[in-house]
Amino acid sequence: MGEPANGPPLAPADRLDIDRLRASLLTHSFGRMLRYMPSTASTNADALAYLQQLAGQSIPHGMAMIAECQTAGRGRRGRTWHSPAQGNIYSSVIVVPEPGAKRAGPWLSWIPLFSALAVADCLSSHTGLVVSVKWPNDLLIGERKLGGILCEQTSAPDKTMAIVIGIGLNINANLDSFPEELKAGATSLAAECGRSLDRVAILADLFLRLEQRMDRLFLDGPTGMIGEFTQRCSTLGKRVRVTLEEQGVVQGIAESIGSDGCLCLRLTPNAGPAFPPSLLEIRSAEVVHLRG
Repeated sequence: MGEPANGPPLAPADRLDIDRLRASLLTHSFGRMLRYMPSTASTNADALAYLQQLAGQSIPHGMAMIAECQTAGRGRRGRTWHSPAQGNIYSSVIVVPEPGAKRAGPWLSWIPLFSALAVADCLSSHTGLVVSVKWPNDLLIGERKLGGILCEQTSAPDKTMAIVIGIGLNINANLDSFPEELKAGATSLAAECGRSLDRVAILADLFLRLEQRMDRLFLDGPTGMIGEFTQRCSTLGKRVRVTLEEQGVVQGIAESIGSDGCLCLRLTPNAGPAFPPSLLEIRSAEVVHLRG
C-alpha cells in the first residue's frame, strides 16, 4: 500500500501491530472491524466515503479506520491537522445509535465532548499525566495541545444516521519536526513522559472507553456523565476569548457547561455594547484561554 507520504517512512518495528491490537481488544464492537492504512488523506474522509458506498448493507457500528499518517488531516472549523508519520494515532470510528437509543434530551451534541472525555481518561491512565479537555473537544497537557476530536454526522444511502468520530493524538511525535507555528502550542505524550508509548495498548483501551461512553450516552442520556466532563474540562473557571461567527469577539469567564453541552460564558463589562454583562451560551465558536 506504499509508504507514508507525510514524513519519513516508518520502519516495520515502528508500525502499529494490527494483529496484536485485535488480540488486545475487549470491546463488543469498537475496533472489531479495522481498516489499516500506512498513509491516507484523512481517516474521517475515508469513513464518510465508505458509508456512502453502502447500498442495502447494514452500517458496521464501531468500525475503525487507522492510519500511520494523513496527508490532508482535518480539524475543527475547516482547519488542517498536522499528521506526520511519527508513531501517533490517527483513527476514525463509525458510530450508529441503535433504534432503542434514548432520543429524549440533547444527547447528540454531547458526542464530541464525551469522546474527548474518553480519550483524556485513557491517556491519563497510561501516563499518570493530567490530561484535560479544552471545551469542546481539544486534549491538553497544561496549555499545550496534545490532540483533538472531529465528529461528523452523515446518513448512509438507506437514511440510517451515523456519526464519524475522528481522533488525532500526538503520541510519539518529535516536536522539533513540527511546523514553527505549532511548536509553541503543541506537545506529545512522549515529550511529556520522556519515553515512547505503546500505541497498541493505548488504542485498545481507547476503543473500550469510547465504546463504554457511547453506550451510556445512547442508553441513558448525558446526565450521568456531565459531572465527569466538568471535572476534566480545563476551560471552566478561566477567562477566555471567544470568536463568534456573527457577533465577533467577546471575553468573559467560562462559568459552566449547559444541559446540551454548550459553554456558558459570563461576559465581562467590556465585552462590547452589543453584549451587556450577562450569561451567553456558546455552541460553536473558537475559544482561547487567556492568561490571568
